Amino acid sequence: MTTIPMPRDPRTPLQQAQDQLTATRTQLIGTRLSRAQRTRLADRIQDLTVKVHNLEQPAA
Repeated sequence: MTTIPMPRDPRTPLQQAQDQLTATRTQLIGTRLSRAQRTRLADRIQDLTVKVHNLEQPAA
């Protein structure tokens, strides 16, 4: 049986979170969105901001 190699993302978790944050901010600025969509994106931005902050902190 042959296994297919899984693609590996070379970015660090911090880089991934920063990229997701940038993309979400761009999406929020972009097209016309409903209030519910804007709320979901704003919540996502807040969650990603906390994640980036936590990843930037050195382990104690």
